[in-house]
Amino acid sequence: MKRWRNTGAVLVAVTMLWSCNDGNDNNKDENFGATPPPTPGTIYIFGGFGSPAQDGAEPKGTLTAVTINGNPVLFGRTAIGGTNGCGIIFSVNPDGTNYTVQYGFGGSDGCDPRHDAMTLNPIDGKLYGTTQGVNQTIPTPPNTYGNWGQIFSFTPGTSIPSPINAVHTFANPSPTVAPFDGAQQHSSFAIDPTSGSLYGQSASGGANSAGMLYAVNTDGTNFIDLYDFTKDNGRDPHGRIILVNGVLYGIALSDGVLPGSGAGTTYGFGSVYAYTLTKPLANGSATVLHTFAGAPSDGAFSDHGYLTPVTVGGKTILFGMTQCGGSGPQNANCKDNGGGSGVIFQIDPSAAPGSSAAFNLVYSFRAISATDGALPYGSLMYDGTYLYGTTSIGGTYGNGTVFRFAPVAMGGTTTPTLLYQLGAHASDGIKPIDNVIKIGNTLYGMTVYGGATGPSPDDPTVTGNGAIFAIPLPP
Repeated sequence: MKRWRNTGAVLVAVTMLWSCNDGNDNNKDENFGATPPPTPGTIYIFGGFGSPAQDGAEPKGTLTAVTINGNPVLFGRTAIGGTNGCGIIFSVNPDGTNYTVQYGFGGSDGCDPRHDAMTLNPIDGKLYGTTQGVNQTIPTPPNTYGNWGQIFSFTPGTSIPSPINAVHTFANPSPTVAPFDGAQQHSSFAIDPTSGSLYGQSASGGANSAGMLYAVNTDGTNFIDLYDFTKDNGRDPHGRIILVNGVLYGIALSDGVLPGSGAGTTYGFGSVYAYTLTKPLANGSATVLHTFAGAPSDGAFSDHGYLTPVTVGGKTILFGMTQCGGSGPQNANCKDNGGGSGVIFQIDPSAAPGSSAAFNLVYSFRAISATDGALPYGSLMYDGTYLYGTTSIGGTYGNGTVFRFAPVAMGGTTTPTLLYQLGAHASDGIKPIDNVIKIGNTLYGMTVYGGATGPSPDDPTVTGNGAIFAIPLPP
């Protein structure tokens, strides 16, 4: 179902996605009918030959597809680059044409937008996103950009005003008394299907400086601290919140007390939690569904990933990935983060929290091999038939892979099918760290590095500023 909003200059189609995710999964198949490339490959190279000046670099996030005047347009962000070096918002057609810098962040209006996708709100037709930094007045003197960040919004298909609309600017200087605020934005939002208000989480801030789950209206009013993370329950939450039947689900990146140990005795590598919304909204507690124990039989360290709900056998099962853990060979990046090379896991939210019935390891990545990958950042995209994801390294060329698999019932295992190995073409990107999206029968995603020749702006050991890729799917 589509709602059409007249923005004055264009008609923006806001696609209503009816799913157990309450309309918030903007990665689902939109059936836009875009023309895919004849073979898998790069459709746009940041900083490449023919690119516009200051076109951005290092897109650490996911694309969002919006229909404008009847045609699909991809919107995204880069973490750095642009005129002021603080990153940009861009748009591009699915065939790689008409790349346009829509907005360049300058520091005082935000800096370092990264991870996840901008979220299309079906109520008002606007895109909502975050920056990790923004100029602050505390402490004095202010930093070039603080690590507290902001929420911004704009209407796709119209000119973005300068400064961009700031829904909420986080200003958490580690307060000791309420009201508390968040800090460090690494993710996007769940959208309330009735009011259009936002549910999000910050990696830091809150009562314990360990992160915060919050709600806020789209005009910035009624900011509510819903839950303050702790080391015992899991802290430093990354990734989008999802909303399923009145319950918010998310993942904390670090810590959490492992079952069977005394409080504060043995900490894990992050946790999966659930928070039941109340009326009126108020600060409350969350339920820990699982704490990651690391290799070899558990996941570890879910870096800006989120949970994907899938109905299997009449039951809602949550699928996700962790960067480390599992029975695969230990990757160097996982030495202190739970071992292994990463996993796909599933959660049964109806099972007893923390029980063996609540968690299952679906697959352990095997690291560098022709049919696998390692270090899967980000999350899984579900199109109603398959779950799709990426690994940041591995495969024949060591640059990452794109894969899919059919959902399995709780307790099952599977082996993903390899769809593409980055590095098969000279112009390919390197290191995809977020999700793919699907338009028609083509997957679209981004890489942090690769594409153009020449050193990366912030890591001379790798080449390129990043790329956008398209992969036609097999019949």
